[in-house]
Order: sequence, then C-alpha cells, then structure tokens
Amino acid sequence: MKLMEFIVEDAIIPDLKSTDKVAVIQEMVDALKDANSIEEKDIKDIMKALIKREELGSTGIGKGVAVPHTKHPCIKEIIGIVARSADGVEFDALDGEPVYILFLLLSPNDSAGTHLSALERISNVIRDEDFRKFMKEASTKAEIIDLLKEVDEE
Repeated sequence: MKLMEFIVEDAIIPDLKSTDKVAVIQEMVDALKDANSIEEKDIKDIMKALIKREELGSTGIGKGVAVPHTKHPCIKEIIGIVARSADGVEFDALDGEPVYILFLLLSPNDSAGTHLSALERISNVIRDEDFRKFMKEASTKAEIIDLLKEVDEE
C-alpha cells in the first residue's frame, strides 16, 4: 500500500497552528472536512472516537511522531492526513518527547486489513531517520507531497 493511496493531498498541513494534543487532532480533522473528505455532521463523533483511542494509550509513538487513528461508520474508504509542527506538540509520546510529524488515519469499521496495512506502511516509513529529518524540515505542502511520493517509489 502506498501513502498517497490514502493521504488526502488537499488536507496536508505543513505548519500546524495548534499546540496541544486535542487541538492538533481537531485541526487535522477540520482539514479533512475542508478538503471535502468528511462531513461537518460527523466531526464530533470522529473526534470522540479519536480521543477515546488516545485514552487507551497515546499514539505518540516516539522519535517525534504520532499516528492518531480510528475506525468510524461514517468513513467509506480509508483516508489520512499528514501534518507537521515546526515547534513540536506535547502528545504524551512514549519517549516523552514533543511530536513534530503526525499521520492521522480514518478507516471504515469493516476495514481491519486495510487499516492495519496503512498503519504498517506509515510505521515502515517513519522508521527511516532521513524521512523524519526531511519531514521536519519540509515547510510547504508541495515539499511534503514530494517527500511522500518519493518514499512511495522506494
């Protein structure tokens, strides 16, 4: 599975404005709505599901990366967004460090295999130190898209 198969290009956020976990997740969900990938009426429920998932254990996996994700009945096909925080966000990451790179993933309820494949793809990409470095330095949507396309070709 390629990142660009589920990342919504129009929703990518090269410079998050929010500075705390819930606000960052909200900003990312709003970007998906603004890109017409989710409907306004579903935002509250999607946020509830994402926060509930965070309460089970932080999706701040360490090394400056977080991958908030959930399944939801209003989602018809897997969608995701990438966001970057120049200053870092306190995300209760496993290593206690701020998060600079976030992948948010939303999947249909009946998509266990696809959901896991997307999470695995993200996991493989973010293990690469060079990818994390370049993502942290990317300051425009175009730079982020180029980087995502580049790792998809590898």
